[in-house]
Amino acid sequence: MERDIALPGVDDRLVWDVWGSAVHLPAVLVADALGIFEALAAQPASREELAARLDLDGQGLAGLLPLLACLGFLAKRLGRFGLTEAGQRYLRRGQPFYWGEALGVMRELPMVGALCRALADKAGPGQFQAAKGWADGRLDQEAAEAAARVMQGQSLAAALGLAASGHFRGVSRLLDVGGGSGCFAIALARRDPALRCTVMDLPAMCQAAAGYLASADLGRRVDTLARDMFRDPWPEDHDAVLLSNVVHDWDEATNRDLAARAFRSLPRGGRVFVHEILLDDDGVGPLAAAALSVLLYLAVGGRQYAAGEVAAFLAKAGFVDIGVHAAHGYFSLVTARKP
Repeated sequence: MERDIALPGVDDRLVWDVWGSAVHLPAVLVADALGIFEALAAQPASREELAARLDLDGQGLAGLLPLLACLGFLAKRLGRFGLTEAGQRYLRRGQPFYWGEALGVMRELPMVGALCRALADKAGPGQFQAAKGWADGRLDQEAAEAAARVMQGQSLAAALGLAASGHFRGVSRLLDVGGGSGCFAIALARRDPALRCTVMDLPAMCQAAAGYLASADLGRRVDTLARDMFRDPWPEDHDAVLLSNVVHDWDEATNRDLAARAFRSLPRGGRVFVHEILLDDDGVGPLAAAALSVLLYLAVGGRQYAAGEVAAFLAKAGFVDIGVHAAHGYFSLVTARKP
């Protein structure tokens, strides 16, 4: 991060929309290929019910069904998904206005096959080379460098916006868990000269962050700590923990564990910050979050969460005074305190 870089005058929602649009057509093609539209036309179903009925991966459907609803082909009522009129008219086989054959000319897109296999075979993540490395704590240097470049491109504006939000006032030492390239820690430290930050990540990721930290020229106010956040103890000398774009990589049980680890590491009065693009309370929209859920499922087996779900992780761990705040662009910040 250059020393004089400033928050852009326009947020990056437009770019997120373009990026997420890459999964819109594959999602419809996959639903057609796997018989999802036919099954829901016969009887509306919850995600769990549909997974059992079609023998599909429920975690994948947790991303796919909301996206199809955001696109206007499904609607969610009383916890169950069913077809809208557009879905009935244009995506049911045998109907006079069926679009499946026309859409099907794009069926050879690599993402279509990958998503079909993941849902039908329940093979889980694996499309992104760093996914397994993060899960098992053995991330190689090449994958770490690639992940750091992606993070810088996607997160720099969000990091500057988060730093400008004012929610970190009063924090003296921040532990940035899974901090990647360090862009959030750098932005926050530059905003508050009294703040010290530690980027905690796997050894290869810490090494990848070193160049970004050196360019920031913040002296010792931002450092790295090579730890496996699932297997190694967290330091207990910080008064706040940041989890930015972390919980969306993992399932609910793993996120409850991360929240518990954050709670144990903090002193009384310590704060936790969860920074994410959140789903709406009904778990369906907005479109950007729904599209990102499908992409995350393919990449690492994760998904986006609603504010209430994140709050539940934190409350289960023992945090109180949970609040949700707008951050920058599509991002929100969930805050809580250890009593």
